[in-house]
Amino acid sequence: MNEFNDWRLAAGAHLGQVGLGVLCALAGFALALSAASLWGARRKRTVALLFALRAGAIAACLLVALEPTLELRKVSHVPNHVAVLVDASRSMDVRPPDGGPSRAARAAALVARSAEVFDRWQKDGHRVDLYSFGEALAPATPPSLAAGPPAGEATRIGEALGEVRARYAGRDLGAVVVLSDGIDTGRIGPGPLDGETRSVLTALGVPVHAVALGEKELRDLSVAAVLTDEFAFVRTPVKLGAIVRHSGLGGRLVEVTLRRDGRAVDTKTVTLSKGRSEHAVSFDWTPDHPGSFVFEVATPVLGGEALASNNAQVFTLKVIRDRVRVLHLCGRPSWDERFLRSMLRRDPNVDLVSFFILRTELDNQPSSNRELSLIPFPHQEIFEEQLRSFDVLVFQNFNYAPYHVETYLPGVRDYVESGGALAMIGGDLSFASGGYGGTALRDVLPVELDPAAPGAERGESLITADTFKPRLTAEGRAHPVTSLVLDPRENEARWNDLPALDGINRVGKLRAGATTLLAHPTRKDPAGRGAPVLVVGEAGKGRSLALLTDTAWHWGFLSAGAGGDGRSFQRFWENAIRWLVRDPALTQLRVDLDRIEYRSKQAPSARIRTLRTDYTPAAGVAVTLELAEIGAAPKIVRTLAATTNQEGEAHIEIGAVPPGAYRLTGRATLDGRPSSADRIFIVRVDGRELEDVVARDGVLAEIARATGGELRRSGDLAGLTIASPRAIRVSRARSVELWSSPLLLVLGVGLLATEWLLRRRAGHG
Repeated sequence: MNEFNDWRLAAGAHLGQVGLGVLCALAGFALALSAASLWGARRKRTVALLFALRAGAIAACLLVALEPTLELRKVSHVPNHVAVLVDASRSMDVRPPDGGPSRAARAAALVARSAEVFDRWQKDGHRVDLYSFGEALAPATPPSLAAGPPAGEATRIGEALGEVRARYAGRDLGAVVVLSDGIDTGRIGPGPLDGETRSVLTALGVPVHAVALGEKELRDLSVAAVLTDEFAFVRTPVKLGAIVRHSGLGGRLVEVTLRRDGRAVDTKTVTLSKGRSEHAVSFDWTPDHPGSFVFEVATPVLGGEALASNNAQVFTLKVIRDRVRVLHLCGRPSWDERFLRSMLRRDPNVDLVSFFILRTELDNQPSSNRELSLIPFPHQEIFEEQLRSFDVLVFQNFNYAPYHVETYLPGVRDYVESGGALAMIGGDLSFASGGYGGTALRDVLPVELDPAAPGAERGESLITADTFKPRLTAEGRAHPVTSLVLDPRENEARWNDLPALDGINRVGKLRAGATTLLAHPTRKDPAGRGAPVLVVGEAGKGRSLALLTDTAWHWGFLSAGAGGDGRSFQRFWENAIRWLVRDPALTQLRVDLDRIEYRSKQAPSARIRTLRTDYTPAAGVAVTLELAEIGAAPKIVRTLAATTNQEGEAHIEIGAVPPGAYRLTGRATLDGRPSSADRIFIVRVDGRELEDVVARDGVLAEIARATGGELRRSGDLAGLTIASPRAIRVSRARSVELWSSPLLLVLGVGLLATEWLLRRRAGHG
């Protein structure tokens, strides 16, 4: 018998459930009759003996009828599994106010000191499987749990239990143990349990125990969410909001700071209420130029805070231009002024504000200024209050001196250098003739002006008796401002067919980086090149244009009268304005991203497109990409390179980068001219893991209650209920028939006979 380690009883009779029930009912009925016949007898000992004999006889008969068999087996038990799930999400990095170990550290310590408990489970036939979970379930070891801060960007408890069910499908599972702070960011959330999770728990069929790793007290301040639209309009005020959440910091005053591209824009002071955990903060901002901007809302990291990494959030805002706002200042009425102002007023994409002067204080008038003035020239409102609301400033034969504008010209220079646009059109009141050589505007114009004040005879630097047809320079053939048509040859022919101009302003040499697009066919500048007629240039972050004549209207009116294309004047100024405001459609180098926001571990990719001056694809162009982290001190992360294909395109994988805000800048040389383009993007952590780091026991308690498990709040895993191993393997078996012995029948008959004799003697027969 020593070769067997297990036994069990089995019924050999094939009676079925109905037959077995009838047999047991008859046996019970027989016992009941025996008891009824003995009821009321005085000799209790005799009654008990008679009842015992009758019961023994019935039992012996049942054994014969049921044919019981003793099965001896040699059994090897297959261990079942205990899955221990440890939360490895970022919220587990929270520490108590006293600076003790984090939740993750406490979980790792609990696993380490439970080694003896795990050994005991192993001896009892349970195999312990250790996992970590955040966004997904992954195998773990005690050293891996203790190595480094947790990095999971979500806590998906319900999904992790679903993965456990899938992993152990067809295998035996004894129990599940979950170590977590209960901050679920998956389908369960703050609870209650959803239907899918309840189905998973039912399918597991084992107790799910939970260990809650929260703190009795917690101090934390976080920027839980930002509240803003995806885009805004230039010069239109927009509100940038945020939700600040706190725990255990009631009564404190904190400063919430709004930063743009790493630099502080505004600061608000918030009083944290003891009765409210959330406070809304709003910032007002008016964009002055289009583009994509990176903002950050941040709070200070206070002493004793549970977590410092949730005190800031970054977001992007795209600023678009609904219409180009143009300020047009003209010194006196003229045909050029009339045609330009009419063209701008008809353009639905332009919002025009125009002032032109009918007279000056120097003119001999029979009446007073007040009687003749339609409205006073609002120089203070224009140049102080409203200047940055304009996209383009046009000075057309405008003399600043009589209108007390000189004191505002440094502000105009700063406006251009910070991203604005300036166009100056020639005439006897422009450039050096208007005395601009001695003002701050000489720093942003693309041509150099004589700083000496003009002589008594106004217009001495303006050539009025010169009729000429300007010629396109090499740069002008390729520049978008002078691209009346796309085909280069047809474009040059179009310029050659335009009517001649009258008069040109004389200027000095070009400023550094400026480009002449149209030049005088015979006259020379101080450098010996054709005297400039149309010059463009960069000025800080802005752009400027100089048209050194006041007869460009010939390109429209006279051209149409001569049977030519009268739209050249309009096309020229449309191109000029689009170039001045940096219309993206005019860039020859384009860098596009597949999105503006990425989740952590997603690899951004860029699409590059290069165009020639006629906007045909530029093949074989080497493009350098520089990736920099946006901040007060930008940091270059990596440099990449690509070459465009025959379609003028290239795709490049940037690769995964840590969470943060980045600027991708592309640089290339196209048709001999350097070109650049940039895009911004954000890599942010996935989900809402750090919005609220206050531990929640409710979800864990509900999971344990639904499965017959246990919720513990202390670090001890001993004594947890684990289902016994159910899978077995029988290697040897032997059956012993207990009913087939003749002695059993003799025993039954003997018991009945003995009972009959005793009944006769006792008078109960």
